[in-house]
Amino acid sequence: MPGLPALSVERHYDTQRVEMFTDAILAVAITLMVLRIDPPQPEPGQTIGQAFASDTVPLIIYFLITFTVIVIFWRHHHDVFKRLPEKLTTPELAANMAFVACICLVPFGLEFFAAEDPSYLSVGVYAGLMSLATFSLGAISRLAFGNWNAVVIIGGLVFLLAIPFAPLLGGWCLMLWLLNRPINLAWQRIAARRATDTP
Repeated sequence: MPGLPALSVERHYDTQRVEMFTDAILAVAITLMVLRIDPPQPEPGQTIGQAFASDTVPLIIYFLITFTVIVIFWRHHHDVFKRLPEKLTTPELAANMAFVACICLVPFGLEFFAAEDPSYLSVGVYAGLMSLATFSLGAISRLAFGNWNAVVIIGGLVFLLAIPFAPLLGGWCLMLWLLNRPINLAWQRIAARRATDTP
C-alpha cells in the first residue's frame, strides 16, 4: 500500500493575506476595548460629573495608552511585512499567529487591569501580554532576517517595567509604557552614530 505523500516542511503562505488578517484582528481588538468603557453610573450622593471623573476618565486614559501601543505595534508590523517576500514560511506564520493571539487577549488584559486596584497580578498579566506581543513581533524579524532587533527587546522590557511600580503609581504605572517611543528613538540614534563611527 503506497504511503501518503510527505508534507512539505517549508509550507508557504501569502504575505499580503496574513498582513490583512492581522490588521483586522488589531481593528477588532481596539473596538472591543472601546465597548468596555461604560457610561458613568453615579453612586447615591454623587453627581454624574463626579462619577465620570472617578470612574470613566481613568478607563479612557487606559484605553488611549493601549490604543497608542497598538498603533505602534501596527506600524512596526507593517514595516516588517513590507520587507518580507511574497510568501511566509511556517515558522514566520507561527510567530505572527503568536502576536495575533496576544493582541486578541489585550481587551481581557485591559478589563482585568481596570476591574480592581492595580496589583502585581493585574499589571503583570496586562504588561506580560504586551511584552509577549512585542517579542512575537521581534521573532518574525528574527526568522525572516536572521537578527533580533534591539529596539524590540528594549520595548518588551519597558512594558515589564510597569509591574514593580504598580503599588506605588496605581493605574498611572501604564504611563511608563509611553517611554517606549522616546527610548526607541534614542537607541536608534545611538546605533546610527555607532554605525557612522565604525571605520
